[in-house]
Order: sequence, then C-alpha cells, then structure tokens
Amino acid sequence: MVTAALTGCGPAWWGRAPVEVGDEPGLTELVVEELAAGSFHTCARLRGGQVRCWGAGASGQLGDGMMARRERPGVVHGIDDAVQIAAEGDRTCAVRGDGSVWCWGRSPAVEVEAGAPSVRALPQPVAGWRDVRQLALGFDHDCAVVGSGRVMCGGEGSHGALGDGGLLSTGPVAVVRLESAAEVAVGYGFSCARTSVGEVLCWGWNEYGQCGDGSGRDHLTPSPVEGIAGARALTAGFDHACASLSDGTAVCWGGDTFGQRGDGGETTVGPPAPVLGLGAAERLSAGQYRTTALLADGTARGWGREWGPERLLWPDCGEPREYVTEATESPRRAPPEPYCAAPATLPVADANQVVVGQLHACALTDDGQVLCWGSNAYGGVGDGGDDERLQPTPVAW
Repeated sequence: MVTAALTGCGPAWWGRAPVEVGDEPGLTELVVEELAAGSFHTCARLRGGQVRCWGAGASGQLGDGMMARRERPGVVHGIDDAVQIAAEGDRTCAVRGDGSVWCWGRSPAVEVEAGAPSVRALPQPVAGWRDVRQLALGFDHDCAVVGSGRVMCGGEGSHGALGDGGLLSTGPVAVVRLESAAEVAVGYGFSCARTSVGEVLCWGWNEYGQCGDGSGRDHLTPSPVEGIAGARALTAGFDHACASLSDGTAVCWGGDTFGQRGDGGETTVGPPAPVLGLGAAERLSAGQYRTTALLADGTARGWGREWGPERLLWPDCGEPREYVTEATESPRRAPPEPYCAAPATLPVADANQVVVGQLHACALTDDGQVLCWGSNAYGGVGDGGDDERLQPTPVAW
C-alpha cells in the first residue's frame, strides 16, 4: 500500500541526495537510497542495488530464508540490482534493473501465478510484470507504471480495482485510458494515478470517497479527482489517498475513521480536503490508517491512527482523539483507539524520507543515518534491542 515516488528517472528524493551510513570499517561506502515499511518490518535499498531488511520475519518478509525476526538488518538473498523497493503487510518486493518484479514474504491473492507458494522465504520473480518503472503494493491488488507511462494492475478485481472496466481477478492488465502516468498508488479495492501534468485519477472501491467524490459508487475505470491540479506526489492507505501539490499544500480524500485525512474533521467520508497547517510538503507516505509528510526543510509530520495508549508514533500530537467501537452484542468491547486528526511534528530533522508501519516509523536523514522509533517488539527499530523507543534511534548496521 505504501508507495515510493519513483518514476523511472532515479530515486525520488525531490532534489535531495542519497546518504551514507555507518562509521565502522567496511561500512563507509554503504549508502541508503530508499526505505520501505510493512506492518512490522522495514527494508532499505542500498546504492548498487542490495536490499537489507529487519523486524518481523515469520512470513519470510525479510528475504533471508530464515523465517524469523531480525533485530538488526540482514541481507536479502539474490537481490543485487534493485532500483525500487516496496512493502505492504508481511510482503516485500523489489523492482530490478531489468524491469522485473521479485517478491518475498506472505503472497496474497494479488500474485496469481498458478501453484505459487503462499509464503516465500527468499525472493522469487512474479509473472506478468515487465518494464516496470514504479511499483505500488496493495492489500488485494498491485499496480505499476510501466514503459513510457502506461499503468498495469493485477490481483483482485472486485470493485473495479484493476481499472480495466471489469470485475474479474487476473494477472496484470492495462488500465484503460491512462497512458501518461508518472506515479501510481494502491489502497484496498481502489487505485489512483498521478499523470505527468499533475492530474490525479482514481478507480475502484468508492464507498468512502476513495475515488475523490461523494457518490459512493464504484468506478470501473479511471475518473479525475476534482479540484486537484499540479499534484507532484501521491500515496494511498487502506481507504484514503493523499496528494501533495505544486504550491506545497497537501490534500487527502476518502475514509477518515482514524484521522488519516489530516483535515481535523469529524466526518468519516469525504472528497479532497486540505491537510491542516501543512505547507512545503514534498513527499507523502501512507500506511493503512496513517499518513506522513516530508517537508522541504527536512522536518516531517504524521497523523492518523496510533496503536495503543502509549502514543509511540506521534508523541507530539497536541490534541489526540479516541475512536470508540460502537456497542455490539459481544461482552468484550474493543478498547478506545487513539489517533491524531491533524499533522503532528515527528521527532526527526533533516530527513530525506519517512515511512511508517503498524507500530514503528523510520526516517532516512541527511547526516547518514536511518533512525527508527516506536515499538521494538518485533525488532522494527533495528537497533538490536527489544525495548520501545520514544525517540529516534539509529539502526545498527
């Protein structure tokens, strides 16, 4: 679901340079160019194409063949020419130099190869993907920008998520009437694309306005999101999407149960609305019911769902709210869930990229570090320990 804004012209740093990490012998040339976060794991793409992952690994999402968690980064076997990485849930994928896609971890229905294993401890090629320029992973389907700007989608086609005008589940198919895409983002049952001229189009599930309108009707083919022009970055969560615009503002649309739109509103369904107090936004990253933004000055903001009362992800949220599950017949009611309905300052500076999982977040910084914070129960912080971190902690390479 989380996407990297890579369009085939190199890493998406919006003018920032990749950074070096490590001061031990033999590590001075290790340069991190991109991060990707799944639910409980994180991966880093290094200059030269190697990938290293850490955190939860029981489903093979670390790609080291061990099926166990790692508290420090380990090398993904067999990947030495990655040009983009993406992660979602218990799965990680890499776009390789030849435009093919290789994935590892728990393979959902979106990988429709006959006889494909449900869990892969080592990277394996995914059939049907060729000439991929940017890949976006979703809960039930994946999409990619291929060639000179076409969009292909594959997986579960219910709600019209594949954008080919149908409802069938299938391998990668061409999204209709979309030939000049610069970026694609994928949620649950819906997809969005940003064109080379800054237009945003969405298709698929639209119950909560994920396609950018309040009709509640699913879209089987791409439909322009009204009111958006000059979009320069795009991301999608489970049931919401966001875009940063050329004037530095950002807008989000779709579901807002946990404040993931960042507009501070009370409605759970909505068309595009400005994210509160957000200027100079350059890059966005969504994870399920939460969103982060990287600003031009290297600071970052985050909003949406927390996990537990400890407020590990957004420690500086000024006005946290709580989502209370409606009463049911069950005697066991879920506890209130905290969330931040407007952007909160994240505890990082001079950042190149920020990604967020279910319980942890990580940032790539200008001074050559990958810093993580939040729960370390699954090794997601990557510092070799298992205690939670309220402040950013360097990954132990």
